Amino acid sequence: MASARSLVAKANNTNVGSLILMALVLGSCVANGEYLGARRGLAAVAGGAPTVFDITKNGAVGNGATDSGKAFLNTWLQVCASPVPATLLVPKGEFLAGPVIFAGPCKSKVTVEVQGTITAPPTGYPTPEWFLFEHVDNVVLTGPGTFHGKGEAVWKADGCGQQAECNLPPTSLKFRNILNLDISGISSVNAKAFHMFLVKTTNVKVSNIKLTAPAESPNTDGIHLSNAVNVHIVDSVVATGDDCISVGRGSTNVTVERVMCGPGHGLSVGSLGKYPNEENVAGIHFKNCTMKDTDNGLRIKSWGGSSPSTAVDITYEDITMTNVKNPIIIDQNYGTRGGDSKVAISNVLFKNVRGTTISKDEVQIMCSKAVPCKGVNVVDVELNFVGDKGGHPSASGGLVGSLCTNANVVFGGKLSFPMCPK
Repeated sequence: MASARSLVAKANNTNVGSLILMALVLGSCVANGEYLGARRGLAAVAGGAPTVFDITKNGAVGNGATDSGKAFLNTWLQVCASPVPATLLVPKGEFLAGPVIFAGPCKSKVTVEVQGTITAPPTGYPTPEWFLFEHVDNVVLTGPGTFHGKGEAVWKADGCGQQAECNLPPTSLKFRNILNLDISGISSVNAKAFHMFLVKTTNVKVSNIKLTAPAESPNTDGIHLSNAVNVHIVDSVVATGDDCISVGRGSTNVTVERVMCGPGHGLSVGSLGKYPNEENVAGIHFKNCTMKDTDNGLRIKSWGGSSPSTAVDITYEDITMTNVKNPIIIDQNYGTRGGDSKVAISNVLFKNVRGTTISKDEVQIMCSKAVPCKGVNVVDVELNFVGDKGGHPSASGGLVGSLCTNANVVFGGKLSFPMCPK
């Protein structure tokens, strides 16, 4: 394999796409003990103390205009090669960079500390992410800095909607094949698509983050999970144009608590069944969350015409809502593809949901004819209707009501609406 130094020398004349490919190659060089800037920080390493590598020491310029992508890469290589815990520091300032791949494996625990603002270029993404962390274990990403995705430059051209096949703009922060990940204190603004995407990650804690984009921005999910295991999302604010949190295929043992959601499309499990042979979902728990002005509230959604899979043991409890549309909904005909969903949903609890709604049908349990929902419990749901009292009546015939199809639903406790007829 060519040396890391010779590859970086060639990179001086490469474009952004070539830089990404080079990052993957150099990640392998780091794993073999070859890295750039070996002399920098050697004193700290020799002393056994954690060491800090500042991107400005490798040429990054915080003026918001100079491309600092190579500086990010070179600094990552130093951090990743350190035999003791090391930190990549983004100091105060505005740094234009991307796309960037932080690839491992690394020799020790790595921390990326963002104090300033990192700004995304408008174009030039050969891969579907802006920042990608992959094949790195024991990673810390901390603030109080900001990732600004500049999504306003591409949203008008995003026509994906609910299409089954569509190439989304790049995700701002993707984490793939990681064991032990801690994210705290950062902000993400105006992502081009997803703010944060956890893929094949295990043992993840996300705390005290803020993800924001306008309500009309398309596909700007706050945090999307796919094959994510043992995830705890806590004490965060998500205000976007799509799902605040979306728990997707193969995710298990996920807890979301004390999250403020809105605007957005709610706290969702799904969409499920979009792709063939999806893995099962189990053990999802949302609690003590607050929702305001969202297009949906607590939602489980699956595509029609799906392959068989299961979604079990899903709990939403102690939720406060203000002016929420579709506050409780299971929709197994999500998307535009025909046929019955074969995602079998069971053991679902909605408990202690309070506040106000603008929807007359406060509970909508619309399950698949092929695999009816089993064990759905709705307990202590008290929502005051504050929407337009005109138009069509609710599904129950009165001002407010509930709708249940292909589902075994048990109602209990205090309810602000008529139960579905048995």
